[in-house]
This record gives sequence, structure tokens and C-alpha cells, in this order.
Amino acid sequence: MPSTLTNTEEIKTEVELPVFKELAFDFETLQLKTRGGLYYYVEKNEALKIWIYFALLIPRFSYVAYSTDYGQEIYTLIGRYLSGELLKSELKRFIEEALLCNPYITSLSDFDIKREGSKVLCYFNVNTVYGNVAQYYEYLEAA
Repeated sequence: MPSTLTNTEEIKTEVELPVFKELAFDFETLQLKTRGGLYYYVEKNEALKIWIYFALLIPRFSYVAYSTDYGQEIYTLIGRYLSGELLKSELKRFIEEALLCNPYITSLSDFDIKREGSKVLCYFNVNTVYGNVAQYYEYLEAA
């Protein structure tokens, strides 16, 4: 008679991730960078900064080119005046949902969220498999 597995412990297998790469992006001109007229890639945390920028820029469910896991739902907060603690909680949750789907991002920490007029400023750290990245996000409460 074949034996049955009675141990219900979770079996973890670690998959080695390839080096994360993105096309180099200039955040000032909002264009892809070139070297000698050719686009080029950056790796690791530099590439993740680009991925994070677009994940927090693109509204989730708006473009069929992106999976339903990609993008943010922060836009749903625009025009809704939320109390300070509720706003912080929702903004943090939406940022976590947008970024933690990336297997290279292990956690987010040190959120500092504050209002300045109609702007909401959010500073936080992104902890990745390559180290930490300081991040900044800003949105307008009124459309």
C-alpha cells in the first residue's frame, strides 16, 4: 500500500530570479535614454526605480497591455476628502498593492505621508532583493 504524506508543513522552494532590467529612463525629460543613438538597459535597483515610477503612474485596469496586477488605484482617492488617518491608511494600502506584486520587492517601510494644501506627499522606502530604495510619490486630492 502506498504511503500518504501526513506532514502538512509548507514546502518552500526558492526560485532564483534573473537580474531585473528596464530600459534606461530620464525622469527629467520623461524619455528613454540613449547611448550612441541606441537605447540601453539598466539593472537592479536602477531598473526597479523605473518600474516603480510606472507602476505608481499607470491606473490599474485602464490598459489591456498591462496585467490586472500592474498599476495603482490611487486615482480612486482623487476628489474624496478623507480624514488624515484614513487617507494615510488608504494611500499606503494602494501603494503596497501596486508594488508588492513585483517579486524583486520584498517590503515597503518608513511611510511618511503628509498634506500640503491639495497635494498629498508620500515618502517611503522600498526594500528589494538588491537593497533599499528611497521613494517619493505625490498626488493631488482634487481633480
